[in-house]
Amino acid sequence: MPGHQTHLIERAYESQADAVIMDLEDAVPITEKPRARETASRITAALPPKPTFVRVNSMASGRCEADVRAVAGPGLSGVRLAKVGGPDDVKHVALLLAEAGCTASIHLLIETAYALEIAFALATSSPAVGMLSLGESDLCADLRITAEGPTMDACRSRVVIASRAAGLPSPCQSVFLDIYDTDALLRTSRSAKNLGFMSRMALHPMQIPAIHEVFTPTPEEIADAQAVLRAAEIAEGENRSVVLNERGSVIAPPVLASARNVLRLATALNLVEASA
Repeated sequence: MPGHQTHLIERAYESQADAVIMDLEDAVPITEKPRARETASRITAALPPKPTFVRVNSMASGRCEADVRAVAGPGLSGVRLAKVGGPDDVKHVALLLAEAGCTASIHLLIETAYALEIAFALATSSPAVGMLSLGESDLCADLRITAEGPTMDACRSRVVIASRAAGLPSPCQSVFLDIYDTDALLRTSRSAKNLGFMSRMALHPMQIPAIHEVFTPTPEEIADAQAVLRAAEIAEGENRSVVLNERGSVIAPPVLASARNVLRLATALNLVEASA
């Protein structure tokens, strides 16, 4: 949400969103940036009702350091570093957070071809890095491509692979810009899920139900994952690493890992008990 528009931020906290991102960068006119920074500072100084992230201006803008210092309060879940230029940018932001005694993570927005090329180096540049993300609009402009096509899918895949290779969570997909085209939102979200993205950011609260529809584990997926775990327990009791489930499907370690991923997400969303 644009940091200078407090009414939109309030609506975001009241919505079905799982977390809220306040923006100090592109969504804020230059004349409004001081007010946006002040609003974000006030909110993160308290304990907001949902996990709260702030997209700060890039290091190259000259505004990043003041942004980070202003929002490094106890209510900050993470800094989203726009247009990350290299590992030194990340290390500097991590130092600013440490100096403020803030344990928030850093989410890196990859928005240039160069940043994409060094994605793994960025992901491993600091223990404070919590996630990689694509800034798809800026990346499209830099690569001179469209948002939907094989080149952008290759970019998305690159970020998924770099994230997992670095031991980071699977990334969240960038926003879908047309808030009224639900069909296209669903289609592109399903495609991103198949590429390895774990969720998606929303530009408007009306997009949240469609995003939840795609990325929330269904009752059938949860039941299947639980059945896989039961079959794995049988295999372990019989000193086997591979077993057939009741449907005749092979349950091997990779299938078990996928099932655990489903249940881990379902548990985080309070869809199943933590012990499931």
